[in-house]
Amino acid sequence: MPNKKKKLDYEPHRSAEKAQACHVPGCNEAGLYKAPKSNGDLNSYCWFCLEHIRERNQRWDYFAGMDRDEIEQFLKDAVTGHRPTWTRETQVSTQYKKLQDALYEFLNMGAKRPQKQHPELPAKLRKALATMDMDYPYSMDGLKGKYRVLVKKHHPDVNRGNKQSEELFKQITSSYHYLMEYLKTSASAAS
Repeated sequence: MPNKKKKLDYEPHRSAEKAQACHVPGCNEAGLYKAPKSNGDLNSYCWFCLEHIRERNQRWDYFAGMDRDEIEQFLKDAVTGHRPTWTRETQVSTQYKKLQDALYEFLNMGAKRPQKQHPELPAKLRKALATMDMDYPYSMDGLKGKYRVLVKKHHPDVNRGNKQSEELFKQITSSYHYLMEYLKTSASAAS
């Protein structure tokens, strides 16, 4: 049987030769173990001896100073590794547009499809349009019709207990109100 090395409680982050003194004032032990300076700066470290790193780890609270909403947002973002995500609808819409462009090019012997010139849209407007599965420009009648269809499909009374459908219903409702307000403000700005 091979000779196994006994595992230490903590593996040092530095060798004793390269170590500086422990960060705790008055401690003369070697600072072999690193710990972040704060939860806001996780890439800057303080160096501690074994005794003090244990104390620090017991007291460490990553969420100190955060309110409940910030903690919940952190936990929600942690599901995706704090990376941005996109709804399926936006991906389908993008793929559909690519397919339409390729089909146009094929049927018109290599001619590029003329692109509609739209102003640069705010991110919130693009997200609301994607939620409603609509393109810009849109009309009030088209928006109302799409809203009725989506509300019937995702209403909580129809989908009892389905949390995902309930969340989508909330997004649809807020997107509808945002798009209605956007139409009203852009119409009043134009006149």
